[in-house]
Amino acid sequence: MKTDLHNEWIILHGDIEKYEKFSLVIKLVSVLVSVFSMAFIANKWIAVAVILVLWLQDGIWKTFQKRLETRVVFIEKKLKNASDEDHMAFQLYSQWGDKRQGVVGLVKEYLSNSIKPTVAYPYAFLVLLVLVYSQFVG
Repeated sequence: MKTDLHNEWIILHGDIEKYEKFSLVIKLVSVLVSVFSMAFIANKWIAVAVILVLWLQDGIWKTFQKRLETRVVFIEKKLKNASDEDHMAFQLYSQWGDKRQGVVGLVKEYLSNSIKPTVAYPYAFLVLLVLVYSQFVG
């Protein structure tokens, strides 16, 4: 059991790091959308809509990452108490399914992750920047 938990922890930790990298890519795309819209004086509302979509996508991405972190913490607790044979490794999806709260709960989870400061930055700033910039240029 201990070896399975170790292997699962290693795999999940790598996945968590991958989610973090892709979250940064989403943020960079949002910055590029903002710069592009200001440089070419695109419709400010289209730019804001795209930024908001990217912001929510980042919140969804962070929700997935948080679920993996929850499992990693669970594994770490089990490794401390290796005598507990009732909780085997490789139960990630089963645990998600057991805790699923339906569509409304899922949307709430996505939105709550989207407003965390580490996710909200830079989106809130970019929306404000595009709107203010369009007032002075437009």
